[in-house]
Amino acid sequence: MKKIILSILWVINLYGDSSDLLKEELVKDINKYFNIAKEYSIQGKNILIEQTLLNGINALVDNTKIKINKFDIDDQTNAITINTFLDGEDKNLLIDIKKFQWGVTEDKKYIVFENFDINMNIEWLQYIVDDIAKRDNGYIKIPHNVAIFSLLYSIKPNIKTTYKEFQKEPFVLTEYPFDEKYLKIEQLKISKDMIVTNVWLKGSKENLKIDVDSYDVVTANGKKTIVLRDIKFKEFTKPWIKSIIDAQHNEIHLKYTEKLYNLLK
Repeated sequence: MKKIILSILWVINLYGDSSDLLKEELVKDINKYFNIAKEYSIQGKNILIEQTLLNGINALVDNTKIKINKFDIDDQTNAITINTFLDGEDKNLLIDIKKFQWGVTEDKKYIVFENFDINMNIEWLQYIVDDIAKRDNGYIKIPHNVAIFSLLYSIKPNIKTTYKEFQKEPFVLTEYPFDEKYLKIEQLKISKDMIVTNVWLKGSKENLKIDVDSYDVVTANGKKTIVLRDIKFKEFTKPWIKSIIDAQHNEIHLKYTEKLYNLLK
């Protein structure tokens, strides 16, 4: 871009003795081509970001179970559309992010999304995202990560977040009142070394069925977290979810409650 600007200045200098009308016409042409160059520069930036994100995410997951097929950033609005294959779903997951802002909490522990408009074509996944935001006063928090920070910053700069810490009810998976229009636990059995669950999910033809044959259970983070490890599955009807567990060293982390821990140990 610097070379383009220098070339334009050199051409203007050649026309220094020309008529004012000729200069005016030349400036119009220069502005036109400068704007074209600027547009392609923006498009090039977004194309690079799109390809980097697509390749980066796909490199982190098992592409036979999860694969980003398309990641598109609108050059004018920065709206994002994502097309993702999820093994175990009836159709590809289409994510439409019309807008979002993001920042970092004062303690630098979390990246926070706010003022966002996210739409998904699989109802139960949309419900989970909406429910997470509802329980956190309209925000979505994820643990701070340098790589994620860099990727987000490449799309748009961060803001000073308006998120404020507050005391909220702990989320206990086995006791939470899910909206049964979107997610209904039809079976849940927990006993020593055995877990069986059957969950109806709106937007999926097949229920999420998980049959755990055996596992070990420990606590972590000063007894704030329950960790299930060395899990042996007999059945898991959504391979894309299982692949995430496999990638986390075959562990599941749950918020500690004495009741849940006593059920699992």
